[in-house]
Amino acid sequence: MLLNEQETRDLEERVLLKLRFRPAAGYRGHSLLWWKRPFRLPKPWAVYALDDMSQDQIEQMAPAVKKALLQTTAPGERLYAMDWYHCAFLYDPRKENEQKSVKEADGDGKYRAAFPFYYPDGDYYFFLDEEFRFGYLGHPWRNEIWAFGEKLLPELERIAPALGWKKLR
Repeated sequence: MLLNEQETRDLEERVLLKLRFRPAAGYRGHSLLWWKRPFRLPKPWAVYALDDMSQDQIEQMAPAVKKALLQTTAPGERLYAMDWYHCAFLYDPRKENEQKSVKEADGDGKYRAAFPFYYPDGDYYFFLDEEFRFGYLGHPWRNEIWAFGEKLLPELERIAPALGWKKLR
């Protein structure tokens, strides 16, 4: 389900406050020094660099991460999927029909609300459970995945080698 504009802004505010997200395009390295971190995540958390992924691995990323998120949720649990400052969805990871882009009226006609990708290819893409117990956060400028949560991290550890992710923390 596509969130309306106010729901999306409310979710953005929660991300800013709970994860202390600092969006910025200026820094493009992999420093984990506290003053350069884009997030302050609850423990446990991990960071993966995506620099060495092949095109085949990028294509394998969506099904692998979808499966990891599915394994992390119980039936009936929903996740937020967010394209930062664009749109957000609330969806059931067991329902494929909820994981797609939609056309929505915007007052001047129609616009396309794109369901976020799992590879951060120019936008911040976030996948979070409703209570922020775990999250998968794609950072496009640092070319990294930041993740947190006891349930999600083992699933990502399992898929990281096949996808060519380099664990930074």
